[in-house]
Amino acid sequence: MVAGLPAAYTALLAGATGRERHPDLDWTVAEYVCHVADNLHVWAERLMGIAGGGPPLVGGYDEMALAEARNYPSIPLPAALWSLGRSVPGWLDAVDRSATTGVVLVHPERGGMTRAEVMVANAHDAEHHRWDIERSLAR
Repeated sequence: MVAGLPAAYTALLAGATGRERHPDLDWTVAEYVCHVADNLHVWAERLMGIAGGGPPLVGGYDEMALAEARNYPSIPLPAALWSLGRSVPGWLDAVDRSATTGVVLVHPERGGMTRAEVMVANAHDAEHHRWDIERSLAR
């Protein structure tokens, strides 16, 4: 599912400006794409750190602070989709490289997470935000 995200999001957002926003949501559709890309990158780093011999305790991150630091509203939709397209291969590589290491990371809020649990959580996040985008586009 994650491997297909760039194509799925690109198709979903065909004809969109990126500024569409559902009244009940915090971000525009382009900002959601930025978040999904960043989330995959952060989790790929976490997997690679532990797979490379780093300590299992990973740091949390504040997604809203990251959005502010990166100034999500200033990122055009084509750039957000490009970023997603770059994050997915890195995430897939991290998932592959951590396959035989028995990775179990310790997240400050989620506790211990196996590689499989990380994969499911990341895929769920991307799917949930696809739904947020659909709602924002009124589809």
